[in-house]
Amino acid sequence: MDTFVDSSWYYARFTAPRATTPTDPAEAEYWMNVDQYIGGIEHAILHLLYSRFFARAMVRTGHLPESASEPFDALFTQGMVTHEIYETRDAKGRAVYHLPEDVENGHLKATGEEVRVIPSAKMSKSKKNVVDPVAIVDSFGADTARWFVLSDSPPERDVEWTSAGAEATFKHLSRVWSLCDRIAAMPDGAPGDADTELLRAMHRAIADVTKSIENFAFNKAIAELYAFTNTLSKSTASGAAQKAAMRTLAQLMAPMVPHLAEDVWAHQGGRGLVAQAPWPEADPAMLVRDTIVLPIQINGKRRSEIEVAADATREEVEKRALADDAVIKALAGGAPRKLIVVPGRIVNVVI
Repeated sequence: MDTFVDSSWYYARFTAPRATTPTDPAEAEYWMNVDQYIGGIEHAILHLLYSRFFARAMVRTGHLPESASEPFDALFTQGMVTHEIYETRDAKGRAVYHLPEDVENGHLKATGEEVRVIPSAKMSKSKKNVVDPVAIVDSFGADTARWFVLSDSPPERDVEWTSAGAEATFKHLSRVWSLCDRIAAMPDGAPGDADTELLRAMHRAIADVTKSIENFAFNKAIAELYAFTNTLSKSTASGAAQKAAMRTLAQLMAPMVPHLAEDVWAHQGGRGLVAQAPWPEADPAMLVRDTIVLPIQINGKRRSEIEVAADATREEVEKRALADDAVIKALAGGAPRKLIVVPGRIVNVVI
């Protein structure tokens, strides 16, 4: 039968793939509904229409429970990957399309013929504006390709494909491995204040990366992993604390770079496979900040910032703000017309 027929009820068949009937009512009752549906905008519109029709028909014919009349609980629509289109004309004036790898600096590599560059559009085999990431995989490995693609933009947006930046991604992942190698060779040492600082950063990373992944904000998760890697590379904590942080980094990176994560995990003495290790959980007590940074705006423009205790009073914040060098310089011995403190957010100085 047509593939659209198969794909319109496969989710129901998956609840009992070896049943001799289309579904097993008890298994369908247990497994349905589908928790999360992910698809491109065009595919999702048509496929959801057919699938919902089939689900209602299967409910009426006794193959699905009434609760599965709407078979999908949540929908996430991913963006399109776009690319420029390269076109020349044949002897009869008909359009001839060329693959991106056959074009360089606006000309065909083989003949030097100039090509017409059409603005980016969704990738299409007929227009040949498709890109195979195999070149990145061959040069830098599958982990680099995966990290690079996920870090580019939010998955719900269209993104114009470019391979620029893959090398920078590879350098970062190489840096992670070098950092892992250095930390693995460290003695455990005695704990100190730097251990607590690193531990707080680790738990913030766990909380932020977990939240970003759950919200499909993979690019944000990767940005947070960059930040945590930088923090770890500069840490003066004990070897034991850095090793624990490195193992956590491997766990948080595993969904994006599973091969590197397994190597880091093993190199740091992790048990079994990182893919089978429980996902780390953030300790709420470690997420409470002792101090906060407040930006200072002077006449609406950010000019400085101050670090104050998280529980500082308004009077203490005002005193610190007025003692800031940028504020002193702007006031030139005078007094502000207004001093507005938004607790935990910002200080506005109006001259």
